[in-house]
Amino acid sequence: MATFEQLIKDSWKLAEEEHAATYIDEVFIGGLVSTMLESGHALFDISSTGDYHNMMFENLGNQDRVVIQIQHTSNALAEAKTLGHRMQFTCGYGMRAKKMGKLISSSWRESLSGSLGDIGSIMYDVQGNYLFASMPLYIKADDYIDMVTLVPNFERIAEDISAIIKKLKEFVKVNVGA
Repeated sequence: MATFEQLIKDSWKLAEEEHAATYIDEVFIGGLVSTMLESGHALFDISSTGDYHNMMFENLGNQDRVVIQIQHTSNALAEAKTLGHRMQFTCGYGMRAKKMGKLISSSWRESLSGSLGDIGSIMYDVQGNYLFASMPLYIKADDYIDMVTLVPNFERIAEDISAIIKKLKEFVKVNVGA
């Protein structure tokens, strides 16, 4: 039979688990921002509605930009324990266009059909003088955070972000005249 003190401790542990399920996305974002800063990017812009998080980073060396949008879709503890902490994760890579005329031409829109076969597609967007290619993904925060200590796996975040950026950069280079 449990003691009163043990019941209180167990109750607090359950309450903390329930609460932690609601802020795992912030832990992931902390790891992501740290990783991007470490790789030579500056945090250019950040906004959040609580459910949707938007960030823009700029490479201090070449002024290329990375845009990241995150939505934590499994805030409830039961859902997170069953399915994992799922997030909609969109990463975009943008380069300054050398020739804006190329971006405006009608043939430009036709050339931006970056299909990845059965696994998805690359979306393109023009923001100012930048052309962005982005890829929507679903990820599990559990793969990037130790769920016991709530410490991000910085190495894993860096490897995966680097792989995404590298591939998106290839798509953008074709279209900006780099």
